[in-house]
Amino acid sequence: MHIFAIIASILLLISLFTFVYYCIKGGNLIIGLFITAVFWLLLGTVYTVWNAASSGQVNSFTDGWNLVVGNMNTVFSDGPIGYGTTTTIIIFASWFGRVIVDTGIAKALIRKVVELSGNKQLITVLFVSIVSALIFTSVFGPGSVMAIGAIILPILLSIGVDKKIAVGSFLMSVAAGMYVNNGYISQFSGHSLFIELWTKPGFEADFLKFTWIAFLIHVVIMVAFIVFNYQFAKNKTKAWAMSEDEQEKELSNWTFVVPFIPIVLALVVALINIFRGSEAKQLTAFAPIFLFVVGIFFGLLLTGNLKSYKKAVDATQKTLFNGISDVALLIGMLLVMNMFSTAANKLAAPIFTDALGSSLDWITKNPIIIVIIFMVLAPLALFRGPFMIWGSGIALASVLFPIIGSSTPLLLVLFYVQPVAIVAQACPTQSWGMWALSYSKYEPNIYIKTNLPWGWIICAANMLLAYFILM
Repeated sequence: MHIFAIIASILLLISLFTFVYYCIKGGNLIIGLFITAVFWLLLGTVYTVWNAASSGQVNSFTDGWNLVVGNMNTVFSDGPIGYGTTTTIIIFASWFGRVIVDTGIAKALIRKVVELSGNKQLITVLFVSIVSALIFTSVFGPGSVMAIGAIILPILLSIGVDKKIAVGSFLMSVAAGMYVNNGYISQFSGHSLFIELWTKPGFEADFLKFTWIAFLIHVVIMVAFIVFNYQFAKNKTKAWAMSEDEQEKELSNWTFVVPFIPIVLALVVALINIFRGSEAKQLTAFAPIFLFVVGIFFGLLLTGNLKSYKKAVDATQKTLFNGISDVALLIGMLLVMNMFSTAANKLAAPIFTDALGSSLDWITKNPIIIVIIFMVLAPLALFRGPFMIWGSGIALASVLFPIIGSSTPLLLVLFYVQPVAIVAQACPTQSWGMWALSYSKYEPNIYIKTNLPWGWIICAANMLLAYFILM
């Protein structure tokens, strides 16, 4: 049986490397995940049936049928259904993002920031980037990112900001907000690989501390990126003025608080609990969906979209439709990814465990070593590579899971930061990165060379931070 496990493990690894290569070459992630999940399901089912038959657990056609169909149901039904809460949070987060964009709040806020910064180009870029980072602590969804980018990039480019700074700073600001964004966090908290962590006493408080410090580190390095590249930029004095066709109805300054409502409400409760101490009775935190509902309501109310029944219905339906459309493919990818990770955890993991035995116990005994390896090789997250969990990295994470286990945050430490620090701000295959490069006619190779070193620094710093706070 040990030889059978070794052979099966080799076949699994071959399929894993094939999947990684497929992703790096730009293959469709949903199709790649589905095909790999089916292969792992078939191989894992053969292995479990063989094991069960050898041990006398399969004595009839019914036993074999129930085992095979049970595996299929686990992968194709239990996997996606288990991701239902996360899917709902993502939809409401994207809906909230669309309210911020479609009602004109984002545009009015960004233009106000530009006006306050005057004709000082560097100050304008810094203010816009910091405000953008704060916006993305709550706003979620590729469509919302691109819509806000369509406001920010024309402004920055029109005042003569170099493409390296304009595109680079915008994408860095998007990434910065992701650390604490409930839409992003829910992808981990609801995933079968990590869900157990959120039930551990004190973990959420530690995780909150980590995400906010990581956000601040990211913003500080983003500021350093802007200042450093500005020293070598041209056209530093060109002024910007809003053209006639850009004049729009003024929104109340009260609307500027809307993008920050969900994150502020969540943070207030968390800070109260921290100051009261772990010994005191803790306040129940607001559910993410409730926070987004409050934000959506005030976004529509303060922009006059609830003045009449018809206007309320139209605005609600439009923003909801746009919000769901923005994340439809993302949700599809995550549901199929959960099929794959379920097949990996339930069927492939026992094969690797039987084949490897205790040969990889050094990982759990010396976790800092593997953290350092991931820090050094962080660019392997580019192009949906093996360190990008929302890409081919899900296969690596699923292989490591039975070795590391669900009771330690190590797996989360290894895979939480790269999608933000490397992919979201330095990879041209990321949807909003691809859009920004196309919109600004910015060369992908220059973009990678410019942003990747800074992203690498952020990744290393925040992975170490995660290790020391969460482990």
